[in-house]
Amino acid sequence: MGKSRFIELMAKSIGKTATEKELAELEVFLDQFPEYRKMQKVTDALKSDLKQPDPTAKQKDLSERIEELWYKIKNSGESSVPFGGKSKVRSLVNWQWAAAAVLIFTISGVFFYTSRPRSVNQLTKAVIHHIYVPYGKTTGIVMPDGTKVKLNAGSSFFYPETFSKATREVSLEGEAFFEVTKNAKKPFLVHTSTLTIKVLGTVFNVKAYRNDKNIETTLLTGKVQVELKNETEKNIILLPNEKLIVANSLSRTINASAVNTGGAKIDYKVTALPQVKTEGIKETAWLDNRIVFTNESFEEVAKQIERKYNVQMIFDEQSLKNEQISGVLENESLEQALQIIKMITPFKFRIDGRIIYLTHTGT
Repeated sequence: MGKSRFIELMAKSIGKTATEKELAELEVFLDQFPEYRKMQKVTDALKSDLKQPDPTAKQKDLSERIEELWYKIKNSGESSVPFGGKSKVRSLVNWQWAAAAVLIFTISGVFFYTSRPRSVNQLTKAVIHHIYVPYGKTTGIVMPDGTKVKLNAGSSFFYPETFSKATREVSLEGEAFFEVTKNAKKPFLVHTSTLTIKVLGTVFNVKAYRNDKNIETTLLTGKVQVELKNETEKNIILLPNEKLIVANSLSRTINASAVNTGGAKIDYKVTALPQVKTEGIKETAWLDNRIVFTNESFEEVAKQIERKYNVQMIFDEQSLKNEQISGVLENESLEQALQIIKMITPFKFRIDGRIIYLTHTGT
């Protein structure tokens, strides 16, 4: 479910116009992402405090009520986790308050936009930009503090119009390369589904796709501190040329060194990067439009191919997914890339539009 769809369903639920099917759809989403039930509770509480306003109400009264509501939203203390959506660059009230923001728009309607400038300015301060990068593309942006970020295909990135006085916080689902502007007084925090990375000024890469088995943080220069969300008391320090691999909590896959977290497992390990030139590091090869894979499963390589070439790859059976392959893809066409992999692992493929069917040679 995309961000706009979630907000639409929340609005319909609040306004009691949602059908049973839409309510069921919303419930499925909330079951999958229980964090958003907190937002639902916020809107329920706020809804009971703020009834439908009288159309003849004075502008001053409406402004005061919206201001009071906005204060409650900002101080609700709810955690935020970005949710996906395939929109272009867009601005939105901070997603951690998205459901409550829907309530504001539902209740106040057009009067909101004609209220005092002070209320509008308050909203502007909380504007969050959302960038979604479709498959087959990459994009680069410069943050309000001068930090440079390059986003890989299939990534969603959220950042504020203006950073707070104490921190610089962004959220990522996907892959990004950061060159963080140094500011000792305002740490830079990157939130993902499983971990939070805290830096002062450094260069690093984060790979945190929802459907990947692992989340990776690769540090090139500087120093970062990583906090595991299911084990907040444990902080992992990375030094230059080190990579942290954490089992992705969303993929439910355990494939590293087990750590007991009191009922929930988060697996992780820290590895040193090979002694090669910077351009030879596979973790950042995507910056030069390359894919470098070393003894990786065909399934994991296929995910990278899907993002680079904007296609979907379908395997006929699990054994082909598990084939271990190594190689480099750079400027080849899709068909050329598949032919190169065929030299390593025999298989057959059939291209049907943007869908690639993969089968064993004996099939």
